[in-house]
Amino acid sequence: MDIKRFFEPDSIAVIGASRDPNKVGSAVLKNLIITFHGKIFPINPFVDELQGLKAYKSVLSVKEKIDVAIIAIPAQMVLSTLKECEKAKIPLAVILSAGFNEIGGEGAKREEEIRKFLSKAKIRIIGPNCLGIINTDPSFNATFLDPNSRVIKGNAGFISQSGALLSAVVDDASTNNIGFSKIISIGNATDISEADIIESFKTDEKTKVLALYLEGLNNGKDFLKAGMSFSQEKPLLILKGGKFKSTSTAVSSHTGSMAGDYKAYELAFNRIGAISVENIDDLFNFMRDAPNIKINSDEVIIATNAGGAGVVTTDHIINSGLKLAKFNDKLLNELSKVLPKEANIHNPVDMVGDATPERYRDTLELLVQQNKPIIILFSPQEMSQPLETAKQIYETHLRHPSVPFLSVFLGGARVDKARRFLLERNMPIYEYPNEAVFMVKGLFTYYSHRAQTFKTIAKEKARYRDFKIKNDVFGIDAKKIFDSIGIKSVEGLKFNSAKDLEKSASKIGYPCVLKIESNGLAHKNKVGAVILGINDGKTLEEAFLKLSKIIKENKINKASFGLYEDVNKFGEDKLEILLGAHRDPQFGPMIALGLGGIFANELNDSMFFLSPISDQSINELKTSRLGRIITQFTSENIFDELISYMLKLDKFMNANRNVKDVDLNPIIIVNDKLFATDFKIFV
Repeated sequence: MDIKRFFEPDSIAVIGASRDPNKVGSAVLKNLIITFHGKIFPINPFVDELQGLKAYKSVLSVKEKIDVAIIAIPAQMVLSTLKECEKAKIPLAVILSAGFNEIGGEGAKREEEIRKFLSKAKIRIIGPNCLGIINTDPSFNATFLDPNSRVIKGNAGFISQSGALLSAVVDDASTNNIGFSKIISIGNATDISEADIIESFKTDEKTKVLALYLEGLNNGKDFLKAGMSFSQEKPLLILKGGKFKSTSTAVSSHTGSMAGDYKAYELAFNRIGAISVENIDDLFNFMRDAPNIKINSDEVIIATNAGGAGVVTTDHIINSGLKLAKFNDKLLNELSKVLPKEANIHNPVDMVGDATPERYRDTLELLVQQNKPIIILFSPQEMSQPLETAKQIYETHLRHPSVPFLSVFLGGARVDKARRFLLERNMPIYEYPNEAVFMVKGLFTYYSHRAQTFKTIAKEKARYRDFKIKNDVFGIDAKKIFDSIGIKSVEGLKFNSAKDLEKSASKIGYPCVLKIESNGLAHKNKVGAVILGINDGKTLEEAFLKLSKIIKENKINKASFGLYEDVNKFGEDKLEILLGAHRDPQFGPMIALGLGGIFANELNDSMFFLSPISDQSINELKTSRLGRIITQFTSENIFDELISYMLKLDKFMNANRNVKDVDLNPIIIVNDKLFATDFKIFV
């Protein structure tokens, strides 16, 4: 839906307008009177006049056209009021009233009644349980913010699921000279969703960057679609609240427990090229600077007059996954001519403490040849000239506008004028190095991820059918499923009694592995249900008796036995890998790859990939620490085969939508061979 009609009305009705200054309806009416130049119709059945305007008993009493209704009345009256609005042919409403899904119980029932009504009605709503909406051009403020709050006109859109946080952001933004194009408090998003608003902002010429405070979503797929479309045109910033809500039920699979609560959101933000920020300060920095900087390289240059500041900034760069740019001999020679002998001409470039504005200028004129982002550090010394240095930075930028300059002026009062000079000219300026590094990292992520491709998974060939899985499947039964889609595994078979031992061993051979098979036994090692290194018939009989006792003692239901070939017969030097999948309720399947075995949960080397796996994700895997560990151990062909297993599992999860989790842990790489050795499917 195009939400522009909400922001450019000719007339507004305030339902619940009040003369009581402590009422929401009073604050909304006052804000509209101050900011809105169209017609305002206060709706209150008990008065004839409010704040100098004629009041009406209901929207049906107004004989003129009403474009938008602002509803600020008790929750139990909202549904009947919406019906009146539809009868009055009002197409749009913003419901400020609280007392719906956010309180559960009766509130949730009220919201569901509204949702059912809206499914057939000709009226669209924002809310309920929201603060309202603001437009700065043309101006109107339909919120219950403090009427004394100053909202600066700018090019940043802002959507918030929290009215209280929105209020704080707007108040703080004015002190930081951050301007807005439009502001929306979306509340419970019963009708118009975050995705609807994001899609609408894509074509809003007055919005150059969009910030979103998000706690949860009702439709992750719609959000992904809208976010990917928006990010093709403009930066999308997201501050996510509620990252670490604890789950109410235990997670059985390794993959599910490692995924956590926030992982799917993190992958979704990465997929759409969104810039995820951790706090309001970073949100403000990106709102201000993202429209003015384009970062196409992850290699960064540092120019500083303080060696220590350069070292600290270098640490931030390395920790963030960025790199220090390397200089060729020609540039090093040129730098040696403009810098004193005691200077460091390598990156980070240290111009030393007595660096003049002219030295900054001359150094930057050489560094721009690299066409990479430059973080410029300034530390005030006795002989320093902060303002003149800022002017030289700005003038150099004007000569080379395509090269990103990010300045960090360390200190307090001595550098205030210099910071203000750059800020007033829309130059990125920060108090601390980590802010500049985070800006580079965020914008590089945005520009490198906003147009992902899926050629590799499209080429992956295999049979992907719905296996009609209704219950958890472990062991041999799960192995057969993975064998059928092309994931290789060790030889194995299932049997039920001692009389099958010899026949089973003749088929599998020695050495072999004996396991208890039961769909109720997710973690075999916890009860000792796996015996390795069986080299002869006698040892196999002993293992059988031991596992039979464990079955009886632990009362394992519907238990049988699985006999598998032991991968040790292929070689002792091996690497254990976890391959798994987890289905997120909002964003769908995630595929996991990491170091495996019994320590899969403890090792922090797992990577997750949102389905469908993109070409960019595969490239990131290959260059990651995990990728380096795998390629150092085995051949490129085996690594490519492992990647093909990821793609097969991706397609399996999409063909079997009732499957919640999959664990293939471990997959063994040994002597240039690849085998899955343990198999679990959770529904």
